Amino acid sequence: MKFDLFVRTGGQWWNAYLGGIRIAQQEGRLDSDGSSILYPGILLATNCGDYFIIELIGATKDFSRLKVKSHRETSIYRYFNQFEAGEPLPPFFIPTENNHFGSLTLARTRDTESLLSRFPYLRLYPTTLDMSSGEGSVFKFESSSRSLSLEHCVIINTKDNLHRCKSILFCVVVHKSIGKRRLEELFENAIRGNVAHAIYTVQGDEKELLVAGQMQSMYLFPGLHETTIGEFMNQHPEIIKKSFDATDFEYEPYLEWKENDGTVQDKAINPDLMIQRKDGYYDIYDLKTALLHKRKITKGERRRRRFIDYVEEGVSQLANYREYFRYEQNASHAKDKYGIEVRDPNLVLVVGSYENSDPDEIIQACRKYENVYIIDYDTLCQIYIGKGALDASKAVD
Repeated sequence: MKFDLFVRTGGQWWNAYLGGIRIAQQEGRLDSDGSSILYPGILLATNCGDYFIIELIGATKDFSRLKVKSHRETSIYRYFNQFEAGEPLPPFFIPTENNHFGSLTLARTRDTESLLSRFPYLRLYPTTLDMSSGEGSVFKFESSSRSLSLEHCVIINTKDNLHRCKSILFCVVVHKSIGKRRLEELFENAIRGNVAHAIYTVQGDEKELLVAGQMQSMYLFPGLHETTIGEFMNQHPEIIKKSFDATDFEYEPYLEWKENDGTVQDKAINPDLMIQRKDGYYDIYDLKTALLHKRKITKGERRRRRFIDYVEEGVSQLANYREYFRYEQNASHAKDKYGIEVRDPNLVLVVGSYENSDPDEIIQACRKYENVYIIDYDTLCQIYIGKGALDASKAVD
């Protein structure tokens, strides 16, 4: 099967299935036992060479249609392991097809308790299979391996005292040799029984924990596009509003240059987020990646502390966005098109994680900037679930 056909078939099938669940809920035919029902909003299709994967992501109250995103991964082992693509030594082999795992944690460490501070959603998955004796991917695919599905699972991977936790609402893995009809049969097998699949039923603060867990899975996903992370945040506006104390926000506004100094070659700016403060004016945000391959997002000794090039480029881009609003015609255009008004904006770059972001070093690297904030994704998630306070770095006049 061609990957494009796989994506189209998966999108059509899962949109129809989830749409049917939504109709059943609206008609009162879905028994949730008093729990809230949450739906995925993104279908992430990943091409791993010999294997194709569909993963359903998100936890929103309403369902209309899945936003389809495509991704290419170097190996199915890196997809599951999140660190490397080498041959795994796990206890679980995938011999043929119709293999299914559900409602459990597969852990590459015995010390899952210590992970709860960074990944508090783990407490929602009390059943754990200890696979710490192995290494690499938790699954090994043989030449005869044809399909695998996982639902409500977490995979904990460990390497050199670093941890990755992958929260999976629902995913299906198939060999690329599969045909369209057989693929649809596998989807049917995956949702067999008189139970609604690929949704969450939650109570209390479980939604915040699940959303934060999926967010962490996304920025700890090697090579995942920034736009996919941005789409997830846009579909879960509560992350943005709570984490950034936002009154309102505009996602990816497209603002044409109406006025400049004559040196601008771009037609428009397209910031990831414009976030409204309590005074009604907007700050400018840009979303980068967690830079999993970088040991630090800063470099140099203290007196010469600065950001690595990737982060410096992000800050420069934010400064360009700020300059846009210093021209009267541009400011008027933004107000007319989106209702955006900017005055003394803060420039906020979301980048890095706990693993490569040292708060003191970030403060030192920010000394040369005006009103610049750097916040890592782990801190963002902790703020969202109410477990921490903003400890982003700040440069002041």
